Amino acid sequence: MGATLTGPLLPEDEVVGSVGLVEKQFWHFASESDPLILDNRMTLAQVDVAYETYGTLNANRDNTILILHGITGSSHAAGKYAPENRTLGYWDPLIGPGKVFDTNRFFVIAPNSLGGCRGSTGPSSPNPQTGKPYALSFPIITIRDMVRMQERFLREGLGITQLALVTGGSMGGMQALEWAVMYPERVKAVAPIATTARVSARAIAFNEVARRAICLDPNWNRGQYYETGNETPQDGLALARMISTITYLSDEVMREMFGRKPASEETALEHDLHARFDVERYLHDEGEKLVRRFDANSYLYLSKAMDLHDVSRGYPTLEEALQRITAKALFVAIRSDDLFPAHETAEMVRIMQGLGKHVEYFLMDSAYGHDAFLVHQTRMIPALRRFMASL
Repeated sequence: MGATLTGPLLPEDEVVGSVGLVEKQFWHFASESDPLILDNRMTLAQVDVAYETYGTLNANRDNTILILHGITGSSHAAGKYAPENRTLGYWDPLIGPGKVFDTNRFFVIAPNSLGGCRGSTGPSSPNPQTGKPYALSFPIITIRDMVRMQERFLREGLGITQLALVTGGSMGGMQALEWAVMYPERVKAVAPIATTARVSARAIAFNEVARRAICLDPNWNRGQYYETGNETPQDGLALARMISTITYLSDEVMREMFGRKPASEETALEHDLHARFDVERYLHDEGEKLVRRFDANSYLYLSKAMDLHDVSRGYPTLEEALQRITAKALFVAIRSDDLFPAHETAEMVRIMQGLGKHVEYFLMDSAYGHDAFLVHQTRMIPALRRFMASL
């Protein structure tokens, strides 16, 4: 069995309000005799994990915060890769010296999920048996499989077996919840954000329509598009993103942001079939942006993993699954979230309260919908700061 770590942090710079300059790092796992065994009993004998770290691991190796991302996210949670970069990591306001996830106190790790396309092994990665991208030969994975890989990476790659906190939003929140159920003895605190114990039929329906958009793109070619040059399923992936974006925003914020405004006041909408309302322009922009940074097959696999998510699977009831949690818990829901409604979070909180667990609940007041955990993330700071002070 071999495991290698590459890519140390770059020296700190003076990026105001941030952890500074960071570099993506990689852990390579390879073992024919002890592969990663997935929920469906298929195996992966080689896996790469891309990740970033912020702060310093203490001598006891027990001050780690694990940050987990959403479906199209990455390991880039804070800082910049270069001084000239215009954007910071997706949760930069929360991570850094003196911030909620205080890097003066904690060692923060943000990995890229299994099945993704931002450095960790997924369908676009080379199959070691063929040397060509897995494509649809990549095995179906679950949220639990992502967590199993993270546990192995932390234990074997970094020598970390105790976590001070596991947190994340949306798909990241699903993983945080599974961490607390699967490895209760290793997780001191957990903060699932804008997530659910099991995906609803409505959410599954939207994901299926998005997947169908990709599969109907003639350039998808049953997933075999990696060696066809520029002939990739860009239109299908863009449409999938447009569909999902509708679920991320609430009707309230769409009225406020767009209403029925045309994209251009000079455009005569009634004379041009392709003239766009402002909301149409926004959706097309979101689709085009995702195409530039994401793989269509990864979208298929990760959305299916979310559909398969049910933290009670394998247990007689949801109550018995949540009974396993020993960590202090803070559940964060968003008032206007239509994808994973607040009542789904409140159900978990009620169950855990009935079980006598240490559980707190924060309902974020935002009209933005599901995406508020990214767009209005600073509104979580007071609740998160109180929770972190108790650790």
